[in-house]
Amino acid sequence: MPINDQSLLPASDELLTRQVHPSQMTEGRLSSRSFTPTDKDAGHLSADRESLLSPRDAYESYLQRKKLTEAGGTWGVSIQEFVILGLASYADPIPDNSAHVLVDFTSVGDAKKQQTVGKLAYAKAKARGRLHPPPDSAA
Repeated sequence: MPINDQSLLPASDELLTRQVHPSQMTEGRLSSRSFTPTDKDAGHLSADRESLLSPRDAYESYLQRKKLTEAGGTWGVSIQEFVILGLASYADPIPDNSAHVLVDFTSVGDAKKQQTVGKLAYAKAKARGRLHPPPDSAA
C-alpha cells in the first residue's frame, strides 16, 4: 500500500469513483456505508481514478469481478472534495487495476469519526448522482 508522498494525488476536480454493491442500496437509494471504510479496510477506502478508468468501464469490471448481473452503480467524489474533508488520496495501482487509489481515512481518527466523514463524502456523491449506469437506467 503506497501511502507516501510519491503516490499522493494533488487536489483536483478529478473524480474518484466507487462501485456500490447491491447490499449497500436501500430501496434503490445509496447508503452512506458506501463511502466509509469497513474494519477490514484498515481506514483506507478503495476507489478508481476517473482519468484512468471511465465510470462505465469501472462498473463493467466490477460486475465481472463480483460475478454480478447488476449493482448499485458507479458514484464519485472529487479529490478536492476529499481534501476539504481532511482526507488524502494515494495512487495504489494493483495488478488487475492500474486506476486503483486509496483514500486515507486514518487521519480523521477512530472508526466513529471515519463514519462521520464517510457520511459527508456520501452526501457529495449523492448530490452528484450516479455516474453509471445513467440515472434514468435500471441500476
